[in-house]
Amino acid sequence: MDSSKIIPVTIGLAGLGILLFAVSQTSKNKKAGAYLDAGISDTSFNAKEVATMLYNAMKEANFTNAEKRNTIFTALTGVTEAQFSKVSIAFGSRYYNTLTGNTYFAVWQTPKKHPLKLWLSEELSTEDYKLLKSNYPKQL
Repeated sequence: MDSSKIIPVTIGLAGLGILLFAVSQTSKNKKAGAYLDAGISDTSFNAKEVATMLYNAMKEANFTNAEKRNTIFTALTGVTEAQFSKVSIAFGSRYYNTLTGNTYFAVWQTPKKHPLKLWLSEELSTEDYKLLKSNYPKQL
């Protein structure tokens, strides 16, 4: 066989092998990322906005429990666990009075910041908190 014919065939087979390897790696990366990126790629989701809605619902003492509950569940409707993680980070730790259930403190009290998890557990009934916890088990 002529060596001038062997070289192009060898290069062609090597190129095909590289192409198949690249395609298989891309496929693996897409499968692995599907779980990590679930819900996060939605550009219309704004974690800071959801965190602000939750804070505004829970900070006031003059809201009824039903109003707080409805606002909390409305704000979290359609929020995935990955998105809830971002909401929790955006919420951060904020001043919360565990005695009165709001952001007001008496002169003798030392204000203390608490994360979203505590805010929700204090503001919701046990059943409602368990429902949220079943939706976001890693965060609550």
